[in-house]
Amino acid sequence: MLPENSAVRILLLYKCHLAGARDPFTPLLPTGLGYIGAYLRAHGFDPLLANLSVSSWAHAEDLIARECPDLVCISQFTHNRFESLKLAALVKRLVPSCVTLLGGPHATHTFAAILDKHPEVDAVVLGEGEETILEVARMVAAGGGAFSAVQGVAYRGEGGVRSTARPPLGDLDGLPFPVHGYERAEGCDIRRQLEFIITSRGCPASCRFCSSPLFWGRSLRFRSPRSMVDEIRLLRDRYGLIYFSLRDDTFTARADRVVEFCRLLLAEQVHILWNCQSRVNCVDDEMLLWMRRAGCECIQYGIESGSEKVLAMLGKRITPEQVRRAARATRRAGINLSIYLITGVPGETEDDVQATVRLVNEILPHDGQVAPLAYYPGTALFADAVREGRVPGDLFERQRGEAFYVRSDPFVARASETLLRALDRVGRRARFGPADFGRQRQILGYCHTTALAEGEWHEEQGDFGSAESVYREITERQPGNPWGWLALGGLYGGEGRVEQAVRMFRRALTIVPAHLPAHLALGDLLVMVGDRKGARRHYERARELDPHDGEIRDRLKKLGGKG
Repeated sequence: MLPENSAVRILLLYKCHLAGARDPFTPLLPTGLGYIGAYLRAHGFDPLLANLSVSSWAHAEDLIARECPDLVCISQFTHNRFESLKLAALVKRLVPSCVTLLGGPHATHTFAAILDKHPEVDAVVLGEGEETILEVARMVAAGGGAFSAVQGVAYRGEGGVRSTARPPLGDLDGLPFPVHGYERAEGCDIRRQLEFIITSRGCPASCRFCSSPLFWGRSLRFRSPRSMVDEIRLLRDRYGLIYFSLRDDTFTARADRVVEFCRLLLAEQVHILWNCQSRVNCVDDEMLLWMRRAGCECIQYGIESGSEKVLAMLGKRITPEQVRRAARATRRAGINLSIYLITGVPGETEDDVQATVRLVNEILPHDGQVAPLAYYPGTALFADAVREGRVPGDLFERQRGEAFYVRSDPFVARASETLLRALDRVGRRARFGPADFGRQRQILGYCHTTALAEGEWHEEQGDFGSAESVYREITERQPGNPWGWLALGGLYGGEGRVEQAVRMFRRALTIVPAHLPAHLALGDLLVMVGDRKGARRHYERARELDPHDGEIRDRLKKLGGKG
């Protein structure tokens, strides 16, 4: 049965910057588009969600001409600001009557310039877009109306650009899960997309380089632990996903919510692995232990610098001592420690860089990233630079670069290289070993996350017997945990023990029938033992799960017949 408003043709579009198409994350659809698609669908519309990041402009033109949309919503970030405007112009050329909306962080923070200079954009959605876009969709379905009657938009009105306000959504649990937005989608690696989950909105921090507080608001709004676990279970059952990345700005902002989330995962034996982002002043020992027991394998902290002077200039409101405490607690719980660093801050010196190097050597992160400080609209950093005359207010309209760094002197390149070398050196020393695993077992009790890490360490040392023993313990203690069976399958397959590997992967599929990697592994193993019929069965099941994967088609072609 068609949705009640299916006659209204709606496209939700995203196309990243050309250089970003080679990045592992930038080409993915923003999670917000999934939420908007699901919200529209829940209210009777039938939107098409299209990721054009790796598509040609000719393909984009064909899609728009084919769909002949009544309403198009385009997600705009700083990196793809010109691509999004080009999409809007393409829509207006092909379907002049179509209503074109821009949304996302860059559009929200630069709406006045966009509407002043780009007639191809009819309005800009300000901040979160579910209710606003639903209002516009209903206006289009009714045959027209005025943007002045819609909350949360900027538009052209008498005397220039006007805007209306919308209060933040109060009940995030009332939003449908983003997975429902992908019921009609093109160009999307749905499994990859749905690994990324958002469980809160808003940020109470005041980092001068970040636009998130202005976009979402400083007050934090949370989904309930029940909603979070229900989404994960749905994705596990429908798509076989058992690893997730929780991409809140500060997942650990409320300790009671985190602990309850972990308790539910454990009580309901969901058996996943996951990572998250946090601030070093928003974790404690008890919370981290619960997180590890419930499958957290990595936390990324925005540390930025080991210099108190630089931290103050960035508005971080953290200290190096808080960094040390959080790092010790994270490593004590057995969670991998990942850090973000920033260099190229005005006034930053070699002494500041060395302070960061010393901090890195103390806290022993497992990995990290280094980025030059960049301007973005909606940040205090950019606003101050414009006010002080250091950059033009129309910087992002005037220049076509993907990012605009605050400093471009040789110091920045040297500092970045110094920090990257420090991270590389420390990463080799930071790894957990047998003594660490022993201490973690004493603190945590039995924990499948720690057992998997220990087994992987033994495998890397070539001690396959010890690895097998550790993985076997997972299957004996938690027979409904797919990770133990998958680990044994991979171990046996690597050793050439094909029949045993096949049994392990088949057992994993009884627990998570839609787990795509297990189907592919089984197909490859069955080819090795000459069971081409069995291999084809698993490859075809994998193709059903991901019809657009070229590697699956290649496997089928090698077996003969249609790919």
